[in-house]
Amino acid sequence: MSTPDWRLPRGVSRSVWEFAHDRGIARDEEQHLADAPLLEFDRDVVTRWFPVPGKLLDLGCGTGRSLAEFSRRGFECVGIDLSRESLAVAAERTARATPPVALLQGNLCDLTCLTDGIFDYALLLFGTLGMVSGRENRRQVLENARRVLKSRGLLALHVHNVWRHLYSPPGRRWLVRDVIKRLAGSPQAGDTERDYRGIPHMYHHSFMRREVTRLLCDCGFKIREVIPLAPIGDRTVSATSGGPDGTADLRCRGWFCLLRATGWLILAEESGSQDSAAARR
Repeated sequence: MSTPDWRLPRGVSRSVWEFAHDRGIARDEEQHLADAPLLEFDRDVVTRWFPVPGKLLDLGCGTGRSLAEFSRRGFECVGIDLSRESLAVAAERTARATPPVALLQGNLCDLTCLTDGIFDYALLLFGTLGMVSGRENRRQVLENARRVLKSRGLLALHVHNVWRHLYSPPGRRWLVRDVIKRLAGSPQAGDTERDYRGIPHMYHHSFMRREVTRLLCDCGFKIREVIPLAPIGDRTVSATSGGPDGTADLRCRGWFCLLRATGWLILAEESGSQDSAAARR
């Protein structure tokens, strides 16, 4: 029997619930993402951001791609995800990891199972924050991330840009409606739905840059770096301008970068509020 809408976990839409419980999607993840240049670019950027091994939490770890990478580099890794099917794949992928990888099934809006201030690093990649429905629920995810990070701990975040919808006729029609929602102060502004990998009306929230940076600051983070991401087909993207292994440099450059970027990779630092709280105690 399917779970009724009123029993869905906080911040989880019907479409995301179905996505999380689709065994085929979890098992086909590697094939679906094969040779995706954004994954390699994300890996190289976050490797630079997190150079020294420590305790790392992957929020929305999926099938464990990032956990496997960081575990090989000597990080103590914990992954949490809503999808039991994805966690099963992640367990297979990280079965021989040293140190061992811990995997937890849970909702990112509720991380009461994790102690305050224990992680050096946190990942929230691949548009995961945008899969959380509701403005206050997305805020809760970031507040949870800040809480479990040590003072001055680092968060790597990837979100999608509202303005990427400019480049298709359906996207432009959606943008017109979205602008009207923003002017009216609707909390649904930025929310999108599209069919994705067999899931109809898949929910995702797209961000304006100011929206996501303000949200991070409100949740106790300082912004350290923001990288706008170029469209994959952008003629300015070249493998020869990337890393030593030939990874494409997907930074969006030039005029109108704010409108052309498909999204942003953001490095944020816990602002030190953990120190302040400890001093008060």
